[in-house]
Parts: sequence; structure tokens; C-alpha cells
Amino acid sequence: MMSRFSPTCARGARRKVLPHKVGKSHFTEMIHKLHQLEKQPGIFEKLIHIGKYHIGKEQLNEGEEKKDTLRTELMSRENLNKYIERIKADYDRLKKELANGKEDYIKGRYQEYLMECIKNNDYSDLLIADVIYEKEKKVLCVGEGNLSFSTLLQRKLCPCQVVATSMESPDVLLRNCGSIFSKNLKILESCGGIYVPGVDVEKIGDHFLHNTFDVIIFNFPFVLPSDDFIQTNWNIQKEKLHSDRNIFLKYYKKSEYLLLNRILYWLFKNGSLLLKESGFLHLRINDKYLTCDFSNTFSLSLLEKVDFSASYFVYKSLRYVPSMMNACGSSSEGPPSWKKNVMFTPRGKVFRSFKMGHTSTLVFQKGGGGDKSGASGG
Repeated sequence: MMSRFSPTCARGARRKVLPHKVGKSHFTEMIHKLHQLEKQPGIFEKLIHIGKYHIGKEQLNEGEEKKDTLRTELMSRENLNKYIERIKADYDRLKKELANGKEDYIKGRYQEYLMECIKNNDYSDLLIADVIYEKEKKVLCVGEGNLSFSTLLQRKLCPCQVVATSMESPDVLLRNCGSIFSKNLKILESCGGIYVPGVDVEKIGDHFLHNTFDVIIFNFPFVLPSDDFIQTNWNIQKEKLHSDRNIFLKYYKKSEYLLLNRILYWLFKNGSLLLKESGFLHLRINDKYLTCDFSNTFSLSLLEKVDFSASYFVYKSLRYVPSMMNACGSSSEGPPSWKKNVMFTPRGKVFRSFKMGHTSTLVFQKGGGGDKSGASGG
């Protein structure tokens, strides 16, 4: 599930973007914290360590094997299914291990919450990956494209109440995502989920009752600045913009960060309104965007930075397909000879600039008040 921003803002047509005002540098205290923050393993990965399961002939103990080794193993559906079956079969034993070794395994309030989820629920009532999703929770998925993430949650955790939103109309998504969108929409609604199109992250707070959702999910936000937007905001002529690839990339990235900062500002502002007290925001993001402006998260506090890469394969096995809108004609492409570095196309092609190995899940909580022990990565 890739997430898009309003084409009006992305194109810079009639309305000039006025993001939340920040200092000259994006590297605020919060950003330094995000960059320096050690990634915690996802709960699925942690259970593999606790269970002391095997990769091939070698036993995997916590801290002994590189994460890349586990990630490589999980790329195999056969290996992934073996891990899932082992965790399922040993679930009661893992509960006891967590309870008895709390001081060794649990660091911070958010990990205590995850332990409570495991302690108080059967395996079938949870989706365990980078984080844990529970049945009977109200979940808002922001900026859905092909609906694959919201659909897997609703199907896996029914009667979970999932609301999926997209900025685009169904016709646009059908044209750009193809049958994967229509199939997921049918499954989502048949399982009790709700789809609401035409919802911009900037206005999402006006569409739903406040204090409604237990979890808000925003997966991999991205923007596609147009030539017009770049030229208008940086006062640069098209000829100069396209005269040199380095110049083009410089202003494209500056425009990208400008728009992404605006997305984050409205996400936190509206998320703080829509979440219940103590509700969670899960923001999955390419690590290179951790330099965006996180200086104002309103009533949401950062609890943990979680490695997403290994857990991605759990979602992939449930038919999660990260997607992006085919924005041909609506974004700046530069001269035809320049290949555009974007993420995923609706057909699943991966462009070079986006690698799952460099992705994180940022966990925020409404009224969390911060968690020094959980956020330190110590």
C-alpha cells in the first residue's frame, strides 16, 4: 500500500503549498533522534529468536546472526511457512518464555504492550509481523492504492473493523491498479470492511468522528512533484531544470521533501483527532525520508522504530502488494532518457531506489508522553 498526496498540491497548480513552518534545517532534535534511534526487530522476528528456531543447519540466537540472513531466509515462502507453523505450534511455550524472560526480551512500554497482546490472545486472533494487529479493533488505513493491506487485515482479523481511504476515485485506481483493485475491493467489503474514496490526508479529519480508531496506518507515503510545481516553488526555468541531471535531481528532491513534510504535518494533526486515547499510528517509511520534518507530532508520541524488512514477507504471504499510482503525465519526468527513480508500479516492478531492506515502521501513540526506554533502542 503506497500512499499518495493531493494532485493539486503535487502539481502546484493554483495553490501554493504552505507546509508547517520549520527552521532552515530539517535536522531538528526529533530528526536526529530518528536517525540515531536503533531499529528494534519486529515481534515476528523476536519470536523466532526467542524460540531458537533454525535457519538451515545453524541455530538462530538473538544477536548472533545478521538480519540479512533472516531476511534472505524469509524470502522463501517455504521457509516463511515453517517459521509461522513453528510459532503457531509453540505459541503457549513462547508465552511462558516471554513472561519468564521479560527483562531480557521486553524493552520499553510498546514492547510491553505487544507482550500483553500475546499473553491475552489466541494465536488465531492476532496478526504478528513487525507489529501486532488484534481482532475487534477499529483500524483506519490512509492513502490505500490497490487496497491490498486493508483487505488482508479485514480478511485475516474479521470481525476487525477496517476503513480504507484513497485520495483517488475508484475509476482512477481501477485504471492504474487493474484487477487487483477490484478484487480487493470486493473482498474487503464482503468481509465487512469499508472503502471511502476521495479522501485527502489534509481533510481526513473532517470525514470521520473524532476519537474513533484504535489504529491508523499510513504505508510508504510518496509524492510526485510536477515540472510546474518545481519551477513555481524554486523559480527555475524548465530549460535550466532539464539541462543537467544533477540540477533536476536537486530540485526534485527539494520539492519531494517539501510535499512530504506537508503530508506528515496533516497526518499527525488529523491522526491526533481521529485516534482514541492511547491509540496507535503506524507509519511505514523508506529510511531516506527519516530526514523529513517530524518536529510537530501534536498529541502523538514516538514509541519505537521497528525494522520492517523481515516482516514484509509475512504481509506478502497474505497478498500485500505495495503499489503506487501510475502518474504518467502528472509528475516531473525530466528528459525521456532519464529513468525515474520511484518505488513500485501497480504491476509490481521494483525501481532501484526503493529497497525493503531500508524501511522502518514508526510507532506513535496518542497521549503516550514518549517512552525513553522504548525509544532508546537500548
